[in-house]
Amino acid sequence: QGHPGQMQGQPGQMQGHPGQMQGQPGQMQGHPGQMQGQPGQMAGPGGAQPQQPQQRLSPESTPHPLAVWQADADLYSGKTFYTNQTSVSPPLPITSCNIVDQGNCSSRFVRSTLYNVPNTQETLHQSNIPLGLCVQPLAKVPERENTLFVVNNGETGPVRCRRCKGYINPHASFVDGGRKFVCNLCNFANDVPDNYQCQLDQHGRRLDVNERPELSYGSIEFLATADYCKDNKWPEPPAYIFLIEATYQSISCGLLNLLSRMLRLVLDELPKDNGEEKSKVRIGIATFDKNVHFFNLKATLAQPQMMIVSDVADVFVPLLDGFLVDVEESSALIEAVLQELPTLYGETRETTSCLGPAVQAGLEALKAAGCPGKLFVFSSSMPKADIPGSLKNREDRALFRTDKEKNLYTPQNQFYPQLAAECVKHGACVEMFCCSTSSYVDIPTMSSLVTPTGGEIHFYPSFTMQSEGERMLKDLAHSVNRQTGFDAVMRVRCSTGLRATDFWGNLHMTNTTDVLLGGIDCDKAITVEVKYDDKLGEEGSNAYYQVALLYTSVGGQRRLRVHNLAVTCTKQLPEVYRCADMDTIMNMFLKKAVRKLSDTPYKGIRGHLLEQSIALLTCYRKECSEPASGARLILPEALKLLPLYVCSLIKSEAICAQSDTRIDDKAWLMQQVLSMPVYSSVPYLYPTVLPVHTAKPDENTLPAPTRCYYDMLTQDGIYVLENGFVLILWLGRHTHPAWVKDVFGVHSLAEIDTEKFIKLPLIDNATSARLRGIISKLMARRTRCMKVLVVLQGSQRENLLRRHLCEDSSGDGGPSYMDLLCHMHKEIRGNLS
Repeated sequence: QGHPGQMQGQPGQMQGHPGQMQGQPGQMQGHPGQMQGQPGQMAGPGGAQPQQPQQRLSPESTPHPLAVWQADADLYSGKTFYTNQTSVSPPLPITSCNIVDQGNCSSRFVRSTLYNVPNTQETLHQSNIPLGLCVQPLAKVPERENTLFVVNNGETGPVRCRRCKGYINPHASFVDGGRKFVCNLCNFANDVPDNYQCQLDQHGRRLDVNERPELSYGSIEFLATADYCKDNKWPEPPAYIFLIEATYQSISCGLLNLLSRMLRLVLDELPKDNGEEKSKVRIGIATFDKNVHFFNLKATLAQPQMMIVSDVADVFVPLLDGFLVDVEESSALIEAVLQELPTLYGETRETTSCLGPAVQAGLEALKAAGCPGKLFVFSSSMPKADIPGSLKNREDRALFRTDKEKNLYTPQNQFYPQLAAECVKHGACVEMFCCSTSSYVDIPTMSSLVTPTGGEIHFYPSFTMQSEGERMLKDLAHSVNRQTGFDAVMRVRCSTGLRATDFWGNLHMTNTTDVLLGGIDCDKAITVEVKYDDKLGEEGSNAYYQVALLYTSVGGQRRLRVHNLAVTCTKQLPEVYRCADMDTIMNMFLKKAVRKLSDTPYKGIRGHLLEQSIALLTCYRKECSEPASGARLILPEALKLLPLYVCSLIKSEAICAQSDTRIDDKAWLMQQVLSMPVYSSVPYLYPTVLPVHTAKPDENTLPAPTRCYYDMLTQDGIYVLENGFVLILWLGRHTHPAWVKDVFGVHSLAEIDTEKFIKLPLIDNATSARLRGIISKLMARRTRCMKVLVVLQGSQRENLLRRHLCEDSSGDGGPSYMDLLCHMHKEIRGNLS
């Protein structure tokens, strides 16, 4: 009954004296205290400062993610979840389970903020819960789960609704003996094509339903017809072009030398469609300083040839035949070029980078070849010379948290946004590896080139080959190998009465409905806000979403991937709250906040988040809970982590920069957040903290996590914290010397040089192997190679850890979880009175 894992009694209640748990979990009775007038205090929506507390809550009595995650794991871990269940939220994104598609798509592809949807706009507005989806259309699925069926309907293509253009799916119904089907999205009765007709059984089901995957599964792929291709021409397989900066900066930091030695190995892992023995992706190599240098790698040549384009104001491709080549056929020439690069540029003193024209040249090469593709750009410096796309240093940390901060996140000029739009038009995706040798490279402007194309910036500040080379290569290998769709268009269709209105992600839009993507990979998600045009169906009826992604696969096939999701309509507010998805809601809150930074001061964003959260909880307290004393804080079971996650969000580095944060670092995090799937936003908002000292050497599992505040760390303990971006190894001041010797090969903590630490030494003993195994498991769960830091208790670097302990107050005034919880309680009581 109720939400999976829901405990008996009034949901979300904690009763009794603060800190004393009784039989009704989640409800707090007694005056829980108020926010202190100390660092971490917050003004209420009206601006008044809260009073001093009378009583204090203990952390143990407050809701926390570890208990929620464990309850969900007890319910689903190692088991099977069937997607045809109604009014039930799917397993949490971090829970390991088997998901079986029975007509609704897997939550790995689409997650909804609500699985019981209010049937009117007024009810949704009253609840203050956003309605939307987080869509990860090309998400990887575990090997234990079935891959998507690929349906080939021949020249006629997939069956569609004539009115709304939705695609046939398990929720459409067939009538008139199978001669018509009623679209579940717009309720229009369509004629069934003659070659698709089939008789119905006594229940109105087609007799061939088990033979047609598109009528049985919520996620499906169709092979597209020529009508879905540009100019009705079948696409060519995509090409990958590697554009490498060859300036003095690139040589001095070791980037060029690193790529010359290791890029060939990466090229052995080019992606291919399922069932193909060999990748069809062709590659090209070019370098750039103040000029652009193309390499002719045609297999029939005895040695590679280099052609130089010096007119970067009007760049062109000097060769058509021989630039894009098959890796196997031209293997010897590729190796020869890469080996020659350090010699070719080793003595250069050229510091000018024509990054913009180099990208233009790569795009022109794709256009000349008539294929989509990906441009891998390796940059070490900011283009400053008098060339198209030149930039200047505009870093000014004094603008943080002021009304002018938003100016830092807009591109310096329109050259790069216009180039990005041109890339999307021709199916090109830009992937940039920014291996910076300076303190500022203007990530906001670089993002305006990369983000709209569906690509990603990989940022390595203060790059050297020794410190960041291995991490960069792992990220590059993953980026090259992962499943990617090119020249893509995504559209979200909804039931009559609903429509998709806003989109967050790495995307480009020229109208209100079509999401254009030069490329989209399996790690990228797009969050969609849905609004009402009309009233939905009656209690217990369904509302439907359909996400369709048209793309070119790495094998050159034009495909259409369709995900279908049905949710239940309800008039009852308690049902709306019961099936709310906390993690998806926070994913949307996070992306909305990042988007608003470009036009809204931080204080306004923080105030809006707090007001919406307080209004949400006030509505639940007033409309959904049993009559109770005003001294109780009652939280909805599904949303009882809302105060904690909001507390973390308003202090996160992507939203609220620390005093020592660089503009490029924050801007990079902002761009990463925009394309986060739900399983990545969860650890970002609540990092994983593992007590390594409790791990037994002979075990192979991760130790049980602990809560994310400083008082949980013991002075003789060793902890690993990770949030998907950074992995921090924290050593208590009384860490046993034998452990230090086993792991670091030194006799005391004082001998560990944390400033120059790069990676754990490979020492042959059980303790070292166990720690490296834990780190390896954590790395495998993330989509990027996290930077590893070592922090000693009491050192100046400890702030690197403390800023991620989201339950604590931050050093620059951010509230603690306890303070914010008490503040919200006070505001809710005020609203009720």
